[in-house]
This record gives sequence, C-alpha cells and structure tokens, in this order.
Amino acid sequence: MQQSAEVREAMLRFYQRFSAGDVAEFAQGITSRDDALVIGTGPQEWLEGRATWIAGYQEQIAAIPGLRMEAGEVCGYAEGALGWAVDRPIFVLPDGTSISARATAVLRLEDGAWKLVNAHFSIGVPDDVLMDILQRAASE
Repeated sequence: MQQSAEVREAMLRFYQRFSAGDVAEFAQGITSRDDALVIGTGPQEWLEGRATWIAGYQEQIAAIPGLRMEAGEVCGYAEGALGWAVDRPIFVLPDGTSISARATAVLRLEDGAWKLVNAHFSIGVPDDVLMDILQRAASE
C-alpha cells in the first residue's frame, strides 16, 4: 500500500461530519452499502450495517450534544479501491474535557469518493488497570 492524501482527507472529513451533529451529512461519509461496521469504545458498541451505524451516531449526538472529534496525525494508505487510515483522535466533550483515543478505519472508493466501511475506536487503558479489571472479573 502507498500513502494516500485522499484517504487521509476522507478521514478528516469524517471527523468534521461527526462533529457537525448533522445525521444526513454524517451519512455521506460512510459506505452506501450495507457492509458497514463500527466498533466503538463502549462494550455494546458493535454496530453492523449502514442504517445501524447511522442510528448509533444519531443516538450518540442526542445523548451528548456538541461532542466533537479532533484529528491527531491521520495517516492514510490505499491500494486500488481500498484504503485504510490510522489515527489518535481526541474526543472533545461539550465542557471541553478531552479524551485521547485510537482509531483504525477501512475505506472504499465509491463513485469517486472515499467512504468508511469499517471503523474501530478505542481508549487505551494502562496495563495495571486492565490487570485489576481482569482479576475482578475472574473472581466473580
């Protein structure tokens, strides 16, 4: 794969659309097909299908109006009609609190535009905290 400024720009537009709080605008950045999948930071955030992803976004912006995503240093790559991006974006809450995250995304070139097909967002947990969680879960 080669680095791709176009895939990088598509990811930046995705963040802008996410942050705008406009469902129709957001939907323009994801695949028009039903093979979409987004995995969010919450345990239940596994959204399969385009309509489910859009509905999940709509619920999220209703629950946290003003939630934004800011890019870190997005890197985009492409080979033919498939691309992928990686980043360390920042979720910014309405009160200004910022939360560092990690993101990977798969994009596909559809009708001349790069659209997200899959995205996975996570928030890093220190190993000692993770070990505490695992030990508590094992003892339940």
